[in-house]
Order: sequence, then structure tokens, then C-alpha cells
Amino acid sequence: MHFDKKLRVLIVLTSLVAEGCPQLALQLARHWQQQGLAVELLCLQGQPTDLRFEFEALGISIHTFRLGSGLARYPLLAWLSYRLCLHLRPAAVLSFPLGWHAFIAIGARAAGVRRICAHVGNLPPVWTGNAFRKFKLLVQLGRPFTSRLLCCSEYIRAATVRDFGVSPRETRAVFNACDLERFAAVHQPARVRQPPRLAMVARLEGHKDQPTLIRAVALLRDHGLGVELWLIGEGSRRLQLEALIHELQLSDRVQLLGSRRDIPELLSQLDLFVFSVRPDEGFGIALAEAMAAGVPIVATDVGACREVLDGGRYGLLVEPSCPEALADGIREVLADPAVALQRAHAAKERALHDFSVAAMAKTYGKELGLV
Repeated sequence: MHFDKKLRVLIVLTSLVAEGCPQLALQLARHWQQQGLAVELLCLQGQPTDLRFEFEALGISIHTFRLGSGLARYPLLAWLSYRLCLHLRPAAVLSFPLGWHAFIAIGARAAGVRRICAHVGNLPPVWTGNAFRKFKLLVQLGRPFTSRLLCCSEYIRAATVRDFGVSPRETRAVFNACDLERFAAVHQPARVRQPPRLAMVARLEGHKDQPTLIRAVALLRDHGLGVELWLIGEGSRRLQLEALIHELQLSDRVQLLGSRRDIPELLSQLDLFVFSVRPDEGFGIALAEAMAAGVPIVATDVGACREVLDGGRYGLLVEPSCPEALADGIREVLADPAVALQRAHAAKERALHDFSVAAMAKTYGKELGLV
């Protein structure tokens, strides 16, 4: 598939934090540039700036808006988007912020942009009451101006149609991707370490579930199985997790490593990758990375993990929010490394086939009219 090299695409991010959507945007930008497309970047927040160097190293211009607070932000976002698109003349806009995309799309359409797509990376938060109703209103407002909602899994696509009240033809499922070359070269140990080393890579936020994993480690200790746990990532719940680790007297077993850039190297030092999340998890790029690295996996049995791991074919699935079930799953996988490695090898093949940046960029490019 060939791209029209005369075209320009504008990617919109909330910030340049070194997690999730900004990582996806960086991968897309790098791939599209290699195909000869011109890429511009818009950030709605000035902080954090973790990935600024990576985008600037690609020669990508980074634009920022000062939106302030209050209701005036919304028409201001539409106006500033109009002015920026009038100046840049992009053929397409890809918005990672959902909800805010409505005003970006209004401004972009007024400036003559042909295709505007928005990324949907999480379950619609129907449990938040009035906050969700406002969110849904924004999605509805954006419908006449948005070409497609690009959902990170079929699980999220079905929920988007059901809960946001959009039609199936307004959505498309496109798996998130990871840099497979970085992770496919990871070499796993031939035997389980003593004590076994576990890790989870994820933001320290509410839609993840590190507390259940920490409690599972305490249960394993109490039943005579000592393990070491690395929690890799940063976020607003760090202090809460530190308090739980202290309360359960796990400071010698659980380490918070913060946000890291050397994830492939860290994965190469693991015996087991654990992905403990809540039902609103959308996909889990870290889960795909662990698959690509060939690390045995235990994950929570929620929609996104079930889809990515094909119902347990590529990793063991356990009951959500249940420390006892997670501890049992960890013990089961560590007790039979041969079966765990068989699953891990199959998972690696799936990741290399389905989670490549090239495959994601191709589908995104088609939906954005860049082909």
C-alpha cells in the first residue's frame, strides 16, 4: 500500500507522557515519515514532556494550545484548531483525546480538512454518572464532523457502539501496536529464578489494578512462595501503593521502578509478566509487548485481555479483583514452566503477526484517507 507523499497529517495528543497513546502516536509518526508523509503534532497540555525529545528528533513540529479553564475552553479549542488547520492545511487529523475531539473536529472541518478520526482506547465510563453523560454528549456532538472512531479492540468497539450510541459503521477496531523489533530480540532465561521475578508495566492509575497484585504477592509469601515483584510505571496512585506495600510488609519484595525507557531489557529479566487490570482496560500495550518478548503471562480475565490472549490460549486468565485467584494463577504458571513457555512462544507469534506498527499504520492511513 502506497501513501500520497504530498499529504500532511496532524496528530493530537493530551500530553507527551511516556505511556500509552503518546507512544502509539510516536510509532505512527515514525512509520508515516518513513513512508514520506509530513507529520505535525498538537499537544493540549504543556506537561509532562517525556517524549518531546523523540518527536523533535524526527523533525516534527510540536504545537501547543493555552486553553485555560471553564466552559470557554470548548469554543476556544474549536477556534484554535480552525486556525492551526488553516495554517498547516493537513489532509487529515487524528485525535487521541476522545470527547475533546469534537471541538477539534469542528475547527478542522471548518478549515477544510477532509478526514478526522478519533482514537478510543478505554471502555466508556458509564459508572461515572453525570461525568459520563457529559462525555457521551461530547461524542454525540462530534459525530457529524468525525469520519471514524478507531477502537483499540473489538471489545472496546462493541462498548463504544452500545454506550456512546453511535452506529457500527462509524467505528472500526484497530489493534494497538508495539515496536516489535525492540521486543522480539528479548532472550528469556532457560529456568525460573529463585526467587521468581514478576513484573507489571502500567500507569499507576485507577483503571489498572496493582493493589490486587500486591495482595497476591502477600498471599504467596504467607503460603511459602517468595517472589520478587517490579511495578513499572508512574501515576497518581503511587503514594497509595507505597502505603499498601508498607502495610503488608512487602518492602523487601515489591519495588516501584517508576517510568522506564528500558522495558525490553527489564522484560528479559522476568520469569512472569502479570497484568492485573479492571474491566475498563481497553487493550494493554504492555501486554502486547510482553507477548512479543516471549514472557509467560498471567492476566485478569476482562474483555480486553481475553481478546488479546485469545481466551487464555496465549496466557493464563484469572478472576478479576481477586488476590486469591491471582496468587493461584501465578503459582500454577511458575510450577509448570514447560507449559508456560509453550504459551509464551505461541503468544510471540501472535504479537509479531497482529500487533505490528506497519499493520496499525496501514489501517489508520486508510481511514484517514492518506492512501
